[in-house]
Amino acid sequence: MKKILIFGTSGNMGGYLVEYFLQYCGSNYEIIGVDRVEHPTVKKMVNTILMDVNNDEEYNKLPQDDVYAVIDMIGPMPARMNGYNPSIYVETNVLGSFKIFNYAIRVGADRILYAKSFADIVKRGETQLYLHVDDEPCFEYDNYHSVYTITQNTAKDLLRCLHEFYQIKTFTIRLPHIYLWNSDDSYMVAGVPQKMMHRIIIDKAIAGEPIEVWGDPSRQKDMMYVKDLCQIFYKAAFVDRETGFYNAGTGIGTPLLEQIKGIRDVFGPKNKSQLVFCPDKPNAPQYIMDIKETVADLGYQPKYTYLEMLEDMRKEREQGRF
Repeated sequence: MKKILIFGTSGNMGGYLVEYFLQYCGSNYEIIGVDRVEHPTVKKMVNTILMDVNNDEEYNKLPQDDVYAVIDMIGPMPARMNGYNPSIYVETNVLGSFKIFNYAIRVGADRILYAKSFADIVKRGETQLYLHVDDEPCFEYDNYHSVYTITQNTAKDLLRCLHEFYQIKTFTIRLPHIYLWNSDDSYMVAGVPQKMMHRIIIDKAIAGEPIEVWGDPSRQKDMMYVKDLCQIFYKAAFVDRETGFYNAGTGIGTPLLEQIKGIRDVFGPKNKSQLVFCPDKPNAPQYIMDIKETVADLGYQPKYTYLEMLEDMRKEREQGRF
């Protein structure tokens, strides 16, 4: 049986991706998770191979034949780094990914899929609402995200080299902020934990407490759900193409006020939270991902509207799987 290896299954998106591939691949492919630690929910779905991607010897734990696809979703990110140790980005995002890519080539895999952040272009959203797949990188070199962004772009370029040299199929998918439900409601800002803004709003909506609307309430954001992201990866895993670089997203902007009203209506009780407008507070980020290549090449069509995403997140919250 052909095998699909997903590196990074203990991460926030890993379990959702495993579940999606199991659902749509059926019994035609064996889905195998790979990570340094085991996720309890993923463990119930598939076999997870525990390894350090930087340890050459540990690649012997992985299948050496019948590997169809390798999906690389590893990588520490600023939102998950306690403190600041940029050498980890180099060791994992560059060297670790390069070793994963070489493993795929060595075992004769048909293709490699690589997930990278949109940190290299998100700043453009302040002057151009739509972010295009071929936009030139535009980011600062003096902050906690700089080395992270550089290492992810380096991995993308290395993958292109390997595609040209070995003629292996390669697909890079650029991710905006991906919305999902899991037990972790915090992220790191400059190495210090803070609660995610949308989780603060959800908690206030559940409690019926007043919710502040910061800055310009008309600023739009592409609200992408993890299960639509899984669709993109699945389609890239089986598309009849040699290579591709794609934006993930919905192609639709949801204004901040609609975002907050949606959370209030889906998560809140009958007595809805009062909205308090704070125009002097900082603006929320704004961007819409241009997904025309993703649609044209992969046949991708977003399934979840913003409200449908919130409804599904509420169900996941109640189930407590992740």
